[in-house]
Amino acid sequence: MIFAKPVAVYLKLVAAAVVVNFFAFPFYGPGDGPDDPANLDVWTVLDWFMAAALALVLVTTWQRRSAAGPNDRSAKAMFIFAVAVTIAFVPNWFRAMVDGGDNFTIWHLIDTALPILLWTEGHRLWKAAAGR
Repeated sequence: MIFAKPVAVYLKLVAAAVVVNFFAFPFYGPGDGPDDPANLDVWTVLDWFMAAALALVLVTTWQRRSAAGPNDRSAKAMFIFAVAVTIAFVPNWFRAMVDGGDNFTIWHLIDTALPILLWTEGHRLWKAAAGR
C-alpha cells in the first residue's frame, strides 16, 4: 500500500485521541443532573474521525486478508475484529446523530475496542511500509 505510513499515523492519532478523550470526558462532560445534559461536542466531532478510521481499517484488513494464505489466522482475526467494531459503531453513531437515542454502554465498548484496533493496525501498516 503506497499510503501505508500516512494511514498508520492517522490511525494512531485517532486511537490516541479516543483514549485521551475517554479518560478526560468524566471531568468535563457529564451533566450535573437530569436537566443538564452531557457535553458531547468533542465526541460529536471525534466520531467523524473514528468513522473514517474504521473505513480505512476495513479496507486495509480486507486487503491483508485477501493477500494472506488460508492459514493466516491473524489477518482473518483482524478483519473480523474490524467488522465487529464497525457493527457496534455505525448504528449507535446514527442513533446519536438522529435522535440522541444512542447507548452509552455501547459507546464504552467501542471506545475501549476501537483504539486497540486502530493502534494495532496502524503499527502493522507502519512496520509493513518500513520493511519495503
